[in-house]
Amino acid sequence: MHKFLRMSYTHPKSTLLIFIIITCLFGNGMKSLYQKNSFAGELPTDDPINKNIEAVKDVFGDRSMVMIGLETNTIYTEDAAQAIIQLTDELKEVPFVLRDEVKSLATLENVSNRDWGLSSDGFLDPIPSSTDEWKQLKNDIAQNEIISGSLVSEDGSLTVVAAPLDDDFVGGKVYDALLDIKNNYKGVGKIHITGAPILVEDVQRGISGDSRKFIPIAIVFIFIGFFICFRTLAGVLLPVAMVIMSIIWTMGTMGYLSLPITVVSNALPVIMIAVASSYGIHFMHAFYRLADEYDSKEALIEATLNKIASPIFITGITSSLGSLSLLIFKIKSLQEFGIIGAFGFAYATFICLWLLPSLCMFIKKPKLKEHGLNNRIGLFTRKITEFSLRYRTPIIAGYMFLAVAAIWQASHIQVGDNYMKFFPKSHDGRIAATTFNDKLDGVRVMDIMVDASSFENIKDEKFYQQLLQFQNEVAALGAIGGIHSYTQVVEHIAKNLNDETKETNWTNEEIAQYLMMYELSATPGEAGMLYDEDYKKAHLQVFMTSSSPEVHLATYQKIKGLFADQFQGNAEIKFGGDVMHRISLGKYIVTGKIQNIIVALIILLLTTLIIFRSVKKGIYTLVPILFSLIMVFGFMGLMGMRLGISTSLLTAMIVGIGIDFSVHYLISFYKYESQGTKTALFNTCGQTGKAISYDAVSNIVGFSVLSFSGFLPVQHFGWLLAFSMLLIYINTLVIFPILFSLKKESQLTPALVQPKNLILKN
Repeated sequence: MHKFLRMSYTHPKSTLLIFIIITCLFGNGMKSLYQKNSFAGELPTDDPINKNIEAVKDVFGDRSMVMIGLETNTIYTEDAAQAIIQLTDELKEVPFVLRDEVKSLATLENVSNRDWGLSSDGFLDPIPSSTDEWKQLKNDIAQNEIISGSLVSEDGSLTVVAAPLDDDFVGGKVYDALLDIKNNYKGVGKIHITGAPILVEDVQRGISGDSRKFIPIAIVFIFIGFFICFRTLAGVLLPVAMVIMSIIWTMGTMGYLSLPITVVSNALPVIMIAVASSYGIHFMHAFYRLADEYDSKEALIEATLNKIASPIFITGITSSLGSLSLLIFKIKSLQEFGIIGAFGFAYATFICLWLLPSLCMFIKKPKLKEHGLNNRIGLFTRKITEFSLRYRTPIIAGYMFLAVAAIWQASHIQVGDNYMKFFPKSHDGRIAATTFNDKLDGVRVMDIMVDASSFENIKDEKFYQQLLQFQNEVAALGAIGGIHSYTQVVEHIAKNLNDETKETNWTNEEIAQYLMMYELSATPGEAGMLYDEDYKKAHLQVFMTSSSPEVHLATYQKIKGLFADQFQGNAEIKFGGDVMHRISLGKYIVTGKIQNIIVALIILLLTTLIIFRSVKKGIYTLVPILFSLIMVFGFMGLMGMRLGISTSLLTAMIVGIGIDFSVHYLISFYKYESQGTKTALFNTCGQTGKAISYDAVSNIVGFSVLSFSGFLPVQHFGWLLAFSMLLIYINTLVIFPILFSLKKESQLTPALVQPKNLILKN
C-alpha cells in the first residue's frame, strides 16, 4: 500500500490536478440532488401493513389531507363568512388539490328539516343577513354531526377548509402555496395550515435549513480546532481542504446515484465533517510530531504514512462496513444512508492518505512546536492511565454496575417519532396541530376500509347496524377525535326526514334512499371518499388527537379487536393512512436496531480479527465500543429519548466512528508491547493519546453543532453522538490499561523504574 501512496508525494502537482478534476466532477453531481419529503416507498412491499395501506389506496386513493383553519372570536359573522368563501376559493387553486372535493361551509350542502319540509341549500349560500338567520345557521351546524366538531368547533371559534391531494402531489409546491395563502391573508381572525403533508414538509424544511446553517458553523469550529492543535496556517488549511473535498465527493455521489436528501441524510455533511477531520487530525499530528526526526519533506511524509496509513486505512474500512450494516434495516431511507455513508467514509480515507501527502509537499517543512495545551493533554491522558491501573478493581466493579443499570434503562426506550414534539412549542406547525387537536377531530388520520361483499353491499341493513355499532365503540376510545363515514350521512338525512322517536334500524331500501339523496346534493367526488362505486367497500376516516406512537399502536390493536368481536369473521378490514405508516416504521425500527447492533459488532469483530490476526485482539477492540453503546442506550432510556428514524443511525455511527480510537490506541500499544506492558501503555497515552484527544474534541464539537437545531430528533442525534464520542474516548483510555494490566505483574515492572522517561517526545 505504501508504494501505491508514494505516488501522491513524488508527483504532487499531478496528484493535486487529478483531485481538482475529480472534485469538479463530483461537484457537478451535486446539481442532481433533490429532497424527498414523503414516506412513500419507505416500507418493504411485502410488509402486511404496507399491503393493506396500498389496498386502501387502490380503492380510495392516497387521500392525504391539507387543512386551512380560520380561528376567530366567532365564525358567525359576515366578515368570517366572506373569509371562509375566500379561503375556499384559494384552496381550490393550490397545486394538486382535488378542487371538486374541497370541504368547507362554502361547499357543503345544509340538509336540514324546516317547517315546509326538507331543505338542501349551501350553509353560506346565501350568507345570513339577519340575527335570526345567523341563529338558524348556528343551530343547523350544532345539530349536524358531520359538521360539528369536524369542520366547526363546538364553541364556534374555529372552522376548517379541507381538501384531499392528488396521489402524486409534490409536498413542496403544496406547502408553498398554502404558506402564500396564510402570509397574504388580510381578513378577520388568524390562519392555521396543517395536515400530514404540511407537518412532514415543516420537519423537512426545518432540518434542511438547520443543516445549511450548521455546515459552515461546523467548518469554522474545525478551523479553530485545527489551529489549536497545530498552531500553523498549513495545519488548518490542509485538513480543512480535505474535509470540504470529502463532503463534495459524498454529496456528488448521492446526486449521481439519485439518492434523495431525506430527514435522515440531512445530517450527513456534519457527520462527514467530523469523520474527515478525525482522519486529518491523526495525519497532521503524526506529520508535525515526526518533523524534527527527518531532514527532507519526502522522508517526513514517508515516515508519516508508515506510522499512520495502516490505522487510518483500517478505520476507514471498518467505518464503511459499519455504515453498510444499516442495510439490515427494512426502511429505505436508512438503507440509503448506509450506502452513501460507506462511500463517504471510504472517500475521506482515500483523500486523507492521497491528498494530504501531496499538499504537504507545497508547504515548508515544519518544526516541532511544543505548547502548553499539548503538554496538558499528555499529562491528562497519563493521569487517566495511572488512575485506571491504581483503581483497577473498583473501576471494573463500577463498569459492571453501570452496564446492568444501562441495560435495564435501555429496556424503557420508547420507539417511533412523535411529530408534534419535533417542533418547539412556539412553532406555527405545532400551534396549528395543537389547535386542531384541542378544538376539532385532530390532524392524524387512520384510514379503515371495510369490505361488505359478504353482506351484498354497504346498503345491507345488517352490515350497516354492525358497522354503526363498531364505529360507536371505536369513537369511545380515548385518542379518537372523530370518525367520518357514510353512516354519518345516513343518520343525518334520516334524522331530518323522520320523526325523532322513530327507530333507527333502517331497512335496505331506506339506506339506499338516503344515500341517493346524499349523492344528489354532494359535491363531485365527495361520495367517493366514503364508499366505492359498487357499494362494496366502506371508507372510515378515523381522526386522532394524539401524535404518540404508543397511543397509535394501542389504538390500532384495540380497533382490530373490536372489529373481530363485532363482525365475527363475516367482513374484512384493512388499515391505511399516515398513522399506519408510523406504526409499521416503528416495528422495523425495533427489529432493525437489534439486528443492526449484532451485525455491526460482528463486522467489526471479523475485520479486526483479520487485521490483528488474533481473536483476543479483535475482542479487545470491541470492548470500549460495546460499553459505550450500552451506556448511550441506557442514557436514552433514562432521559426518555425516543428511538426513531434519526436515532436509529446511532449504532452504525458509534461503531464506525468510534473504532478510530480503538484502532489507533491498539496499534500504538502493540508497537511498544515488547518493552513491557506498562511502558507500552504510557508511551501510547503520551503519543497516540494526544491525537485521540484532539480527535475526540473534534468529533464532540462537530456533532454538538446539531444539538442547536430547532428540531428535537436532530438535537438528540447530535448530542447523543457527541456524548458517544466522549464515552468512547474515556472508555478507550480507561478500559485498555485495565485489560492489559490483567497480565502477569512481571510485565508491568519496567515502567516502574523511571516513569518520567516513558513519554516519548511529541
